[in-house]
Amino acid sequence: MTVCHSLKNPVWARDLDGDGVREVHNNTMEGTWAGLRNFLRPFRGVNKVYLQQYVAMHEWAHNLKRVTLEFLRILCGVTQFAI
Repeated sequence: MTVCHSLKNPVWARDLDGDGVREVHNNTMEGTWAGLRNFLRPFRGVNKVYLQQYVAMHEWAHNLKRVTLEFLRILCGVTQFAI
């Protein structure tokens, strides 16, 4: 797929299937890889054996929209919470 970056009629992403949502384009993937690279940077190198787990953790954190009490319980391994 190509896009037109001309000044007269710029196109940054096309709605190819007509559902009103513009499909993902190249800049989305570039941003995703940049985010992963920045996530991995503090670890100063990751063993190939564990790379898939780091990528899965980044994907999960990227897709997490908000932190809830239930999320914190799961993260901390708390099965029951007494008030």
